[in-house]
Amino acid sequence: MQIHLRNEIDLDGQREVIDQTHPVDVTEKNGFSYFIFVNEEKERVVIKCNDQELIMTRFSNPKSVLRFHREVQALVTIPTPMGIQHFMTKTSKFIFDKTNHSIKLDYVLKQPDSESQNIFAKYQLELTWF
Repeated sequence: MQIHLRNEIDLDGQREVIDQTHPVDVTEKNGFSYFIFVNEEKERVVIKCNDQELIMTRFSNPKSVLRFHREVQALVTIPTPMGIQHFMTKTSKFIFDKTNHSIKLDYVLKQPDSESQNIFAKYQLELTWF
């Protein structure tokens, strides 16, 4: 089986598109779907998803964890050249369509200060498996 990831990123008006396809193992356990693959950087990636949340763990050094929830903001940790950074994801679109083998997320990455409206970047992520 293959997984296709397409992520459109808007960083202060500069757009970038990440488009990748990888062999994937898909399993179901305790109400979650698990997608396990190795990315282009040779890092193991595990995506754990149900109809309410998606957690993407990249086993880089250090590990990065992205969390998306259908209804609430979620704290994420991302390694950067400046060290580990903490952000919040605010998801405006969350569609997990197991029948058609797709997941669609629209989200923003923002500062963790709940008072802050400072958006770091906007994303449109689509995952399909076939």
